[in-house]
Amino acid sequence: MQERMEDIEIKYLYLQKTVDELSSVVIEQQKEIRELRHLVTLLGRKLKDVSAMPPFDPDEKPPHY
Repeated sequence: MQERMEDIEIKYLYLQKTVDELSSVVIEQQKEIRELRHLVTLLGRKLKDVSAMPPFDPDEKPPHY
């Protein structure tokens, strides 16, 4: 009976370690997701700004000519 309890305790400790490691991974991924969402928002704003600009005419000479 004692040996069985020790086996269960060992398995529990391994499972707890695995859960802690997975939790750390999830926390890091959440930070990365937040950062990526922020970057996507910034890129969306820049794209909107660029889309609002008048179209570029390659035949038009720059103002300094």
